[in-house]
Amino acid sequence: MQYSYKTMTTRLNELSLWMKVTIILAALAIVRIGSNIPLPFVNREYIQALLDVEGLGFLNAITGGSMLQMSFFALSVSPYITASIIIQLMTVVSPTLDEMRKDGKTGMDKYKKITQATGVALALLQAAGMAIGLGSQGLLTPYNPVTVLGATLIWTAGGVFIIFLGEFLDKLELGSGISMILFCNIVASIPSDIRSIYEVFTVSGPAVVQATKIIAFALIILGVIAACVVCSGTLKQLPVVQTRKLTGSAKSTFPIPLMTCSVMPVIFAGSIMSMPILIAQFVPTLQSGVAGHIIRTMNTSAWFDPAMPLYSVGAIVYALLTTAFTYFYLEIGFNATEIAENLKKSGAVIPGLRPGKPTEERIRNISTRVALLGNTIMTGIILFMYCVCSVSGLGTLSIAGTSCFICVNVVLEEKKKIESNLSLRMKKARTFLLAGNRIAV
Repeated sequence: MQYSYKTMTTRLNELSLWMKVTIILAALAIVRIGSNIPLPFVNREYIQALLDVEGLGFLNAITGGSMLQMSFFALSVSPYITASIIIQLMTVVSPTLDEMRKDGKTGMDKYKKITQATGVALALLQAAGMAIGLGSQGLLTPYNPVTVLGATLIWTAGGVFIIFLGEFLDKLELGSGISMILFCNIVASIPSDIRSIYEVFTVSGPAVVQATKIIAFALIILGVIAACVVCSGTLKQLPVVQTRKLTGSAKSTFPIPLMTCSVMPVIFAGSIMSMPILIAQFVPTLQSGVAGHIIRTMNTSAWFDPAMPLYSVGAIVYALLTTAFTYFYLEIGFNATEIAENLKKSGAVIPGLRPGKPTEERIRNISTRVALLGNTIMTGIILFMYCVCSVSGLGTLSIAGTSCFICVNVVLEEKKKIESNLSLRMKKARTFLLAGNRIAV
């Protein structure tokens, strides 16, 4: 079994770039087909009202509308994303997990297996929770043991399939499989967003005014996309000097990305903010009174509403959470101690500082400032889009805010992987040509 597994991985790596892209597109097509086949005993009107009113539009966006369809892939990537967050948080309190993550390819493979197993368990829990909790409130028609069991098994199987499809796509070495599926899901929601924009901006007024509103909003979206691209590509260059005798003294730089923590802080914060909303669906008493108002502040579609400005307090809570998670995730994704140690091993030093603790402190201070600046800009852009959507009456759009940053990051990562793949193949081709071999490109 191990031999077959390694053979499959090797053969996938040897495929041409176009064959890899074809396989990826075919896999994503399967995901989209499965996301649009609803279960026959699901009440779509109930889930539509739930997603519209309760501020769970982002959840529907990352599932590519399959949550609205309550299809075979209703859970989509959400169990795996949640599992990844949980396991990453656990590395802080579990030295075993932390060492496993750092222990080369073997340790990383074990770490991924634990994440996948956690994702499978969460898929079962989420599927059962939806089937039992929401099913009793009108999601399943009829609501009986057969429909509950059927929905639980189908949704669990769909979630597990997505997890292992993502692992399969990882083996093509053109980027993260789960990220590709997530990107595909978000892009699949764009037509629905365009329809919403058209309906809201053409409901009244002269044609010229309607066209002006649509063009203005399109320019805002393009501006946000451009800002996301700039933020994702901005680097802080930290000067270092190579001091080993073998290489001589040479100046170079060590890059610190503006988006040091990527989109993880906003995903963490978004997950925390949506949790009370989800719990309230299983406990109807939380939907009224003081508890109802508190939960309403967690609803992104209620923020920046001029009629109810108090609910905008949730935006402040969201910003504070992203800042807190930036501090937290920085130690996981950009560990200053590890970086200082690696620089020391490679013979690189920061001018004016000794290797070890002084270098570590300088890297930590600079990376913290850069990460906080990046998070502030990213959170500001996301809240700006929430404000624009709320004031214009659009509610929550899939292409706004967090989704935009996710898509830009995935596209840039895929671009790097494809360029690397092409460069490697060109080097191999030149090697064979120099050896006097004729090859077919």
